[in-house]
Amino acid sequence: MPHRANLVAVINPDKGMLFDIRTKKFLKSVPKWGGFCTKDGKYGLYAPTRGGLELLELKKGSSVKTFIPRVAEGVFTVICMFNKTDEYVLYYHSGKKTLRVFRLTDAKMLANYRVPAELSAIETTEDGRAVVIATVDGCLTVLAIADPNKNSFLSALPSRDETWKKKMDKQRTAKLFKAAAAITKFCVSVSEPNLKEEVGSSINNSQLHTSKILSKG
Repeated sequence: MPHRANLVAVINPDKGMLFDIRTKKFLKSVPKWGGFCTKDGKYGLYAPTRGGLELLELKKGSSVKTFIPRVAEGVFTVICMFNKTDEYVLYYHSGKKTLRVFRLTDAKMLANYRVPAELSAIETTEDGRAVVIATVDGCLTVLAIADPNKNSFLSALPSRDETWKKKMDKQRTAKLFKAAAAITKFCVSVSEPNLKEEVGSSINNSQLHTSKILSKG
C-alpha cells in the first residue's frame, strides 16, 4: 500500500484482501475493490468489466460515490486509476474506446476522449495535469486535463495563448533553416572527395600531355 509499506493487497475478481507482511497476518477483506487506491490508502475504485465505476471507502468497504451507474455494456477490458495527485479518476472502456476523466471531489465528468486505437498503456504526469497514453498502433499522445475550476492552468494552455501560433511559426522556420544548413553541409562534405579526384585527374592529364609534347620535341 502506498501509505504503509508493510501492507500488501491481494486482489481477487470479487474482493481485495489486505495482509501485514511484518506480522504475517491477514487483516481484512474489502468487497469489490479492484486494487487501485489513493496515496493515503483511504479510497479505492470498483470498476467491473460489465460496466460501472464507484469510489470505495477502504476502511469500511462501502461505496461513497458513483461515477458511472451500473449499466450493462457487455464484458470488455476496463482500465481505471487515480492520477498522481489523487484529484481525478481515469476510466478506459475497450468496447467504446473512450477515456473518461472524473473529478474526485464531486464525481463530475470533465472529459470523454475517444481513443483512435486500443489502449496499451496509460500514465499521468507528476503534477497531475496531463495524461500520457499509448495505443497498439504505435501512437503516443499527451492530453491536458482541462478542469474549469483551475483557471490558472487553463490560461497557460497553448490554445489560450494569442501569440502561440506566431511562436510556433517562428520555431518551425528556425528548424527548417537548421535542416537546410545541415543538408548543405552534408552535400558539401560528400562532393569534396569527388572534386579533389577530378582536379587530380585533370592535373595528371595535363602533365601527361606536356610530357608527350616534350618527347616529340
